[in-house]
Amino acid sequence: MHSARIDPRGLLQRLNVRLVLVLASITLVALLVSGIALAQILPGYFLDQARRRAETAAISTAILVQNRAQFLAETQPQVLLTRELRDTQLLQAEAERAARALAEGTVEIRYAEDGSLAAMAAPDAETDADLRAEGLAPDPQVDPPSFRDRLVLAPGFTVELIYTVRNPYTNRAETVTRVGEALVLTGLAALAVSLVIGILAARRLTGPLARLRRASSRFAQGDLEERSPRFGIVEVDDLAQAFNLMADRLSESVRMLEADRDRLREFVADVSHELRTPIAALRTFTELQRDGGVDEEQRTEFLDRSTEQISRLEWMSTNLLDLSRIDSGIFPLDVRWGDLRDPVRSVVEAQAEMAEQRGVSLVSEVPTSPVMLRFDRERVVQLLTNLVGNALKFTERGGEVVASLSEAPDGAELEVRDSGPGIPAAEQPLVFDRFFRGTNVGEARASGSGLGLAIVRSIVEMHGGTISVSSSLGEGSTFSVRLPRTDGEGS
Repeated sequence: MHSARIDPRGLLQRLNVRLVLVLASITLVALLVSGIALAQILPGYFLDQARRRAETAAISTAILVQNRAQFLAETQPQVLLTRELRDTQLLQAEAERAARALAEGTVEIRYAEDGSLAAMAAPDAETDADLRAEGLAPDPQVDPPSFRDRLVLAPGFTVELIYTVRNPYTNRAETVTRVGEALVLTGLAALAVSLVIGILAARRLTGPLARLRRASSRFAQGDLEERSPRFGIVEVDDLAQAFNLMADRLSESVRMLEADRDRLREFVADVSHELRTPIAALRTFTELQRDGGVDEEQRTEFLDRSTEQISRLEWMSTNLLDLSRIDSGIFPLDVRWGDLRDPVRSVVEAQAEMAEQRGVSLVSEVPTSPVMLRFDRERVVQLLTNLVGNALKFTERGGEVVASLSEAPDGAELEVRDSGPGIPAAEQPLVFDRFFRGTNVGEARASGSGLGLAIVRSIVEMHGGTISVSSSLGEGSTFSVRLPRTDGEGS
C-alpha cells in the first residue's frame, strides 16, 4: 500500500499556500531589518551611555578631591605642600573613596604637566562582588573619558590634574545578549502569529473561491439551478456575479434548446401526421384503379381527388420549405420603399375569382392617398394571400371578407375581416402555431395544413411588426397586422 506523495511544486501553486508564504516572508523580512537595525544601534547606544557614566564619575572624583583639598588646607596645610604627601594622603585616599563610593571602575589621577601617575584605585573585593551580583562587570571596550581640572593647593599655587575612569562596570554585554535573545523569541512568536493570521486570511479568501469552484463544478455536471452566493469580498462577489450571469444565460440557452428540440419533435410528428392523409388517399385511389372494377366516371373522380391531394402536398411542401428557411435565417427580405396599397389591391384582385366561386363578397378598403413604407412586397403579398385565403375558406356563402389598410402614427395597419363562424377564445392564442387547426371550422379544417398563419406571423416579425386576432363566435374574425415605420421614413 503506497502512501500519497505530496508534490511540492503543486503545493506551491495553491493560492492559500502562496498567501501564507507571502505574509510570512513579509514578517520575516521586517524582523530581519529590525534585528539588523537594533544590532547596529544598540551596542553604540550602550557604549555611549557607559562612557557618559564614566565621565560623570571622573567629574565627581575631581569634586571629591577639590573638597578634600579645601578641608586639608584649613586643617593640615603641610599635606598639600609636598607631592608625596598629596599623592598618598589626598589623591590616593580620594581615588579609593571614589572607587568605593561611585563604583564606576578603576580611577586614575595623573599630573597634566608630565602625565605621571599620582593615584590609582579600583573597587575593593566587597564592592566588586556586590557589583557582579547585580550583573555588572568591568567593560574594557568602553573608551575611558578624561576630565582636566585645576586643584588649588594654596593661594597662588595650583596643579592641573587629569581624572580618568577605566574599565567601568556596565551590564552592556549582558543587555545586548538579552535584547538579542528577546528579539529572536519575539521574532519567532511574530512569525508564528503571522502564519496563523496568514492561514486564516488565506482561508477567508480562498474559501469563497473553493465554494465558487464547487458551484461551477455542480453546474458543469448538469445542475443548471446552481448559483453562487455573495461572500462580502468585492472581487470575489464580482466573479460570483459574472458566474451567475453566465449560468443564467446558459440555462436560458439550454431551456431554449430543449424547447426547440420539443418543438422539432412535435413538428416532425405533425408533418408525419399531415402527410399520412394525402399519401393514404393517393395509395387508395391508385390501388382501386390498378385492381380494376371502376368505371370511367369513378376513374375521373379518383383522378380529380388525386389532383387535389397532390396540390395539398405541393402546398404543404412549399409552406414547410418557407418555414425551414425562416428558422434557418436564409429567408431574406427585399425591403424597398413603396405604396402599401398596391399589395392589398393585388391580393384582392387575385382572390376575386375564388371569392366568386364560393359566393363570398371580397372588397378592399384603402386610403385615397399613398401609404408609403419600407417593406418586402412579395412577402406582404404572401401574408395577405394567406389571410384572405383563410377568410374565404372559412366564410360561408353569402358572407363578406374585407381587406383594409390604414395609416397609423408609427406605421401602417392591415386588417382582414370576415363574417365566418369565429374562433373560440381558448383557441385564439394558438392560431399562429404550426399545424394548429381550430375545432369550429367544419370541412375547411380538413383541407388546411395549419402552416399558413405560422408563416404569416414569421413574415410580420421579420418586418418588426406585430399580429393579433380578435374574434367572437358567430360574428367572424379580424386579423390585424401592424407594420412599423423605420428610422428615416416620413409620414
